[in-house]
Amino acid sequence: MIASYTNKLKITLWISVVYVLSFICYVPTLLEQNGFIVPNILLYLKYLYVCIPAIVTIFLLICEQKVRVYFAQMLSGKIAIKYILVWAICIAVGILSSYCYSFIAGINIFKNTYLTVTSLIMSSVYLLITALVEEIAWRGFLLERLPFQKKINSVIFVGVVWAVWHMPMWIIRNSLGIEQIICLCVWTLLVSVVLGITYCRCRNIMLIAVLHATFNICYLAPMQYNIVVLAILIFVSILLYKKLEKKFFT
Repeated sequence: MIASYTNKLKITLWISVVYVLSFICYVPTLLEQNGFIVPNILLYLKYLYVCIPAIVTIFLLICEQKVRVYFAQMLSGKIAIKYILVWAICIAVGILSSYCYSFIAGINIFKNTYLTVTSLIMSSVYLLITALVEEIAWRGFLLERLPFQKKINSVIFVGVVWAVWHMPMWIIRNSLGIEQIICLCVWTLLVSVVLGITYCRCRNIMLIAVLHATFNICYLAPMQYNIVVLAILIFVSILLYKKLEKKFFT
């Protein structure tokens, strides 16, 4: 009982510290947008934003002397063919749906986003690195620590917390409106469902990072369109894989 309470307390503390430090990274940008003079060096704090959850995670694990244990656990699963197939399907659906939107809208969104092969490679490397840094914290740490008996509850909880964590970036850096933010929250939750369930089955954070980067690289249509596409993909997957549905949704 005491161990359970201590774990919940640590999870609450972890989420709180991540939120506060992440917001602080965007305070200089927020001040500048409101007319304050801010040293340029402080504006670079926003680039530390994506690293905050992983930094807090590693600090906590060092305090608990569990760094090796957690990282061994994150990489304990083998990347089986069925998980590579999941990744391939996500890529194919993302590219196909993006091209379909391009055809309907009359806009070559791939060409507009990735001007050259070099820019595509550079973007892919950057997105893969940031995805790995995020996944170490969100799926590799937080998802593992949650006390829910049903895995799907843990997956959804992480998705909600992860979506809220993005708020400073969406509001301060991107200046998005409420409708766009709502769409991004739904999209983030759906992506978290795919990443979370896949991680619970494969136990390999590298695969999850690659899958995470895939969503950022291949799904280039407007968010409303992507939400429908991913929701259909998840629904079809549930229908096709009854074992997966039985394990996580009952």
